[in-house]
Amino acid sequence: MDSSTRIFIDNLAEAVIDAYGITIPIDNIEDVVKKIGGEIVEKADLDDLYDGTIRKVDQSSFSIVISPFQSEGRKAFTVAHELGHLFLHMGFGVDPDLWSRQNDTIYRRFGTSEQEYQANEFAAALLMPQKEYLSELLRNKTDDGKVCISEIADYFHVSNAAAGNRGKFLGYLI
Repeated sequence: MDSSTRIFIDNLAEAVIDAYGITIPIDNIEDVVKKIGGEIVEKADLDDLYDGTIRKVDQSSFSIVISPFQSEGRKAFTVAHELGHLFLHMGFGVDPDLWSRQNDTIYRRFGTSEQEYQANEFAAALLMPQKEYLSELLRNKTDDGKVCISEIADYFHVSNAAAGNRGKFLGYLI
């Protein structure tokens, strides 16, 4: 993914945070989904190949189905990933024409396509906005320059891997 796409996605996530009055860190992703107009359904019999899906319900709502067999941090990232599809690829609140064409389209968190990378980037930007991430990174930096990534992950309610990857993609970590 090129830097201009990454910047666009970060800016879109910030716009979503501002438009819906989302408080960072997000303590309850389900509250965010409800505020935006959707619902989350846990379904134990999802195909083993993916953790979540999203689909349009009607002109103003959507449904995210997730596997209950994920840690809380992974569930939050899966839901945020599906919200990435909602705004980036389905056009919800961004592109009315694209949104109106989303009749039977279902997006799944699966694979390594460009859309999947973009949805992951959106999830990271939504859960760990750049400004707040840098603030937490500096707060958790030791005198010898080391960072406790687990503290950052705990603050944002994400996995250590998600927190570490966000820091690397923002250029703050090696």
